[in-house]
Amino acid sequence: MKPGIHPAYRPVVFRDRAGDFAITAGRVERFERRYGKGGGRR
Repeated sequence: MKPGIHPAYRPVVFRDRAGDFAITAGRVERFERRYGKGGGRR
């Protein structure tokens, strides 16, 4: 790859101000792969 032609990489972060936490998109993808799109819902 040529240096300098790619934009700076910054992870996508989802912020929940009410819950006072942040989660990265990579963690969301990993969670969905492990538990499915519905997550921990019953």
